Amino acid sequence: MKSSPHLVLILCLQAALVMGVFAALARENALVESKAIDINPGQLKCCTNCNFSFSGLYTCDDVKKDCDPVCKKCVVAVHASYSGNNKFRCTDTFLGMCGPKC
Repeated sequence: MKSSPHLVLILCLQAALVMGVFAALARENALVESKAIDINPGQLKCCTNCNFSFSGLYTCDDVKKDCDPVCKKCVVAVHASYSGNNKFRCTDTFLGMCGPKC
């Protein structure tokens, strides 16, 4: 069976339409969830251990010597009792895509 260029064009347009609908639904779900979750509107500089959900929300489980300046809730993840060099983790929830790996 020979494929028509018009048929290929129609199929591509349909695929783009379906992807657009799913993207709009995901964004709407993320906005509804944002009312229940305290979402940080900022963007982390980098994140190696990213927990991304299809709702468009993510958290970063990186443990570092200090938190990113955009972080609102920075908690001690590793206590270094003798050296005093504690490690921290940002527990904020962000909207969007994970940043580049650190």
